[in-house]
Amino acid sequence: MMNCLRSFIFSAMVMLAIPLVSSGAPAESILAKNISVHVNNMRLGTVLKTIEEKGNFTFSYNSNIVKTDSLVTINADNWTIKEVLDNILRNRFEYKESRNFVILRYAPLQLSLTTEKAALENDEYSISGYVTDDQSGKKLENASVYERSLRQSTLTGKDGHFELRLKTNGKPAMLTISKEFYKDTTVTFLSGVTVNPNQSSVDGDGYMISNDDDGIEKTSLGRLFISARQQIQAANLHGLIAQAPFQASAIPGVSTHAEFSGQVVNAVSLNAVGGYNAGVDGFELGLIFNLDKGDVGVVQIAGIFNVVGGNVNGIQLGGLYNNVLGSVRGIQLSLVHNSVKRDLNGIQLATYNHVRGKVRGIQLAALGNVAGQKVSGLQAAGLFNYARNLRGVQLGVVNIADTSSGYSIGLINIVRYGYHKLALSSNETLNANVALKTGSKQLYTIWTGGLRINDNSKLYAFGFGFGREFGLSKRVSLNPELTQQYIYQGTWLRTNQLSRLDAALTYKFSKGLSVNAGPSLNFFYSDQHSPINGYTYVQNLHHSFITGSNNWSGWLGWTIGVSFF
Repeated sequence: MMNCLRSFIFSAMVMLAIPLVSSGAPAESILAKNISVHVNNMRLGTVLKTIEEKGNFTFSYNSNIVKTDSLVTINADNWTIKEVLDNILRNRFEYKESRNFVILRYAPLQLSLTTEKAALENDEYSISGYVTDDQSGKKLENASVYERSLRQSTLTGKDGHFELRLKTNGKPAMLTISKEFYKDTTVTFLSGVTVNPNQSSVDGDGYMISNDDDGIEKTSLGRLFISARQQIQAANLHGLIAQAPFQASAIPGVSTHAEFSGQVVNAVSLNAVGGYNAGVDGFELGLIFNLDKGDVGVVQIAGIFNVVGGNVNGIQLGGLYNNVLGSVRGIQLSLVHNSVKRDLNGIQLATYNHVRGKVRGIQLAALGNVAGQKVSGLQAAGLFNYARNLRGVQLGVVNIADTSSGYSIGLINIVRYGYHKLALSSNETLNANVALKTGSKQLYTIWTGGLRINDNSKLYAFGFGFGREFGLSKRVSLNPELTQQYIYQGTWLRTNQLSRLDAALTYKFSKGLSVNAGPSLNFFYSDQHSPINGYTYVQNLHHSFITGSNNWSGWLGWTIGVSFF
């Protein structure tokens, strides 16, 4: 009864799922294309790029295994791409095609399958046997044995033994055996007749999973929620697997695809607690979490967290946390933390955002944003922003960049290889001023302090401002600077605010020394209407062009100074 009910529910969910439709004639095999390559002692990485250009496709491989710095010599006239690869990789790799990719999988060893039983039992095809090392005869534990079209799989035991029961409906059963560092082997079974093993090739509807060593199985959440058997399957079967319209799961491994779920790309994935997929090409909802080895689109929603080993194209919503090991093109939202290992092209919103690659779009954070490479867009945070190369705008209390041709707006703006000046100056109000200027030539911040040196007419001032440098020639520039300063005239109980716009010409003697001088425009607001003994009364220092106001005065002034660094 329960089996009938489960079958009915599964059938209903499949009917409601988004179908995957493919049509058209199969594309020409990339590996069968003919090319000519003539190189002598050239880096393997360069040779692989040359082959990509000639064949108009892209390689995918683990850079820790494919030694791209090794030197290659080959003279190939009108060879197939497979023949070229066999030559330069010394027949130690297996090649799998998917769309416009060729995956290089390190597989120097060969598997062997010994069939114990292949018989029809109760409308099911029962197949059992042993998997061994072809050269040594050693029985291999934890080899993956699967029927791809039926999406059923198992692992061999310690003695190399396996058993599968398949509902083939009279069709041939094609078992593929995979194990890390071994070439895949496919065996076809029909009515108890075994066809000789042959190296498998994956058809064009496969899906590419990253071969990177630091996939989701290596993340802390992946290790926690993905079973050991599924991690072994991932190691054996990484590369190209299958697509399906639908998956429903309770937890990883307990799903409509069982332990094979990590090898299937679904159009719709609905997960009661959490799910584990090869990828999603449509919609995914997890009440607690979603784990996907490959690419995800168009919408992914999780109550607590999402972890994606490939790229996200669309909208990703995580209650607390999103982690994408590829790139994001779209919108990524969470309450606490968003992490993207490669590039962001879109919008990120969280308490803290971290992108290791480039940002082309907007990062919005309550606490802080970090971009490991170029930012072409906006970083806005309640506390801090960091960009390796700023080409856009930073808004935050503290903004940091290694290099910048953009704008950092905040209380503290630091560009490591940018604008750093220590300036000493004098003007018509304060005899001695010191200022620290940091940021970029496009926009730098100014922290300034000054005093009027006179025993009977003292003044003290401190303030903050912004400036910009316009280059007029190699040595001459114009530096307009706007500062807001508090003027202490003997009491803190009154408001004395000086707004000052300086327009100084700067002449650079050397990289570390320059002088500047120019006019200034001043506006002074004060509700202190009488001087205090020993202090200058600013309103009496200058002739104001503002009349009829008790609190406001304005005047034209000057500045002259020297800058270091």
